[in-house]
Amino acid sequence: MSTLACIESINNIFDFGVVIEAIKNLKENRLQMNFGEFFRYLFFGGGYHEITPPQLSEKMKQSADNLLLIDLRETKNNEKNSIEGAISIPFDDLIRSVLVNQEFTEYLEKEMILVCDTGQKSRVAGSILTEEGFKKIYNLNGGMRRWNRWQQLLSFYNNLKCKQLLGCPDF
Repeated sequence: MSTLACIESINNIFDFGVVIEAIKNLKENRLQMNFGEFFRYLFFGGGYHEITPPQLSEKMKQSADNLLLIDLRETKNNEKNSIEGAISIPFDDLIRSVLVNQEFTEYLEKEMILVCDTGQKSRVAGSILTEEGFKKIYNLNGGMRRWNRWQQLLSFYNNLKCKQLLGCPDF
């Protein structure tokens, strides 16, 4: 697994599309938060932890019952693909739920993992949640874009391993 994690990290380094996709998503989705406030949280916020797809896979195996995995993407994107066990709460709805409705207080001490398309909105949400007293907030570094590449790499590895075990001639 550590070799696959290294390969996944190298793939992520060369993914310049994340920046382009993040800018496109910001233009398409009108946020209730103004851009200045969004960028302040994005670049100067903190208190949350970054987690990579390989680390998330391990965490899900070890303590899936104690995790709250929140997909911050709009519902239409979530319906296309999502991480198993994630609940869909769009970014604006989560922020409103926490700041206005004071919801999710039972998760102040529990692990909460935030996921979006590229990892940018989840960083902002992570900063806001830590300001509100949440202790164990994680941002999926690279978002669903990186998670999907990780899943493809795992699938390729498992198929390769299967071919080796079966002794297929095309290997």
